[in-house]
Amino acid sequence: MTLVNFKTLLLFFCFVETLFAHETHHKNQLVLEAAQNLKAHDILTQHNLIVDTMANMKQFKGGDTLAYVTPWNNKGYDIVKTFKGKFDFVSPVWYNVQRQAGKLAIIGEHDVDQSWIDQVRGHSMDTGDVVGQIVPRFQFQAWQVNDYQHFLNDPQEQKLLTEMIMDQVRKYRFDGIVIESAYPMALGSYLKSLADELHGIDKKLILVLPPLRQGFQPMVTADAYAALATFVDRFSLMTYDYSSYLPEGGPNAPTDWISDNIEQLTTKHNRHQLLVGINLYAMSYSPSRPPQPLIMQQVLDKLATTRDSLDDIDDQAIVSIEWDKGAEEHWFEDYDEDGVMEGTIWMPTIKSLQRRLHLAEDYQVGLSLWEVGQGLDYFGPYSLLISMISSEWL
Repeated sequence: MTLVNFKTLLLFFCFVETLFAHETHHKNQLVLEAAQNLKAHDILTQHNLIVDTMANMKQFKGGDTLAYVTPWNNKGYDIVKTFKGKFDFVSPVWYNVQRQAGKLAIIGEHDVDQSWIDQVRGHSMDTGDVVGQIVPRFQFQAWQVNDYQHFLNDPQEQKLLTEMIMDQVRKYRFDGIVIESAYPMALGSYLKSLADELHGIDKKLILVLPPLRQGFQPMVTADAYAALATFVDRFSLMTYDYSSYLPEGGPNAPTDWISDNIEQLTTKHNRHQLLVGINLYAMSYSPSRPPQPLIMQQVLDKLATTRDSLDDIDDQAIVSIEWDKGAEEHWFEDYDEDGVMEGTIWMPTIKSLQRRLHLAEDYQVGLSLWEVGQGLDYFGPYSLLISMISSEWL
């Protein structure tokens, strides 16, 4: 068999594999097992290759997709324009709800870009449904326990905040909002009244939830989720940073942990409202400092530095990327320019992202992508949400 024919056959098997359920994916490893031999060279030479023939068509067969974009990684602004149609919701991280001198204030309106909003919002080429619905995030920033207590005991302040939020929604014709708070359960009654106002003008409420973690007191329960699901349209679950509290580090989002969160929080009746979090960034761990998130461009820089400065050392021994079968994630040892090991880096790759997309499809839940400006072109959500895989990217 020629090399060309082999690559064609491999591409065909990659395409077929995306159509089967998660259990079947695990049983048929012939194609993706090749990714266990992923090398730095593969990423460095292939990361900017994409195929955009289906750039505006969503192929993900689970629930809704939400893409976060941030002002500090503005590449994401272009991504959601270029691949309009793949994201049901786009959440620019624009607003902070603060308490200043004892009074409520909403900060961030200066980041709103009406022209960009008009370019992102559109209709699906496949179904005609509205896509790229703009749902900016409003984060309760730096609120302490006493701030929540004061707010919950003051109906007038709650009314004021709702009016301030609704003013922004109406002014810029947002399709809804995302609310993030350190204590979302404490805001239940307020969120109900806010949802009523939003639903009254056909807007949506999406609520960010913390994940369940073994050994930690749960901040949300199945009963609380079910109660909130009666008025919250979608939930953005932060299923990442799994090992961020461990000095030795580890995987960002083990698939069995994601499954546990889905099964323990939801029922078949309300599962469709869940958007599981997918990290598009890496995490760097070192004994000499706290865990450090890295955008994938920083990972490229590290891999490139390793190859350039250690060319007299066996390349495979230095830049080999390992596959953790339990967590279903890739990682590699991080060396400085002198060849001294500094720690480890756990990162998303095509294979790890495929695993999570398959899992989401199996459970019929959606995705919340944090955040699209941090990833690489060749495995970004805009590529993975179409049934297209290049065999050289594995």
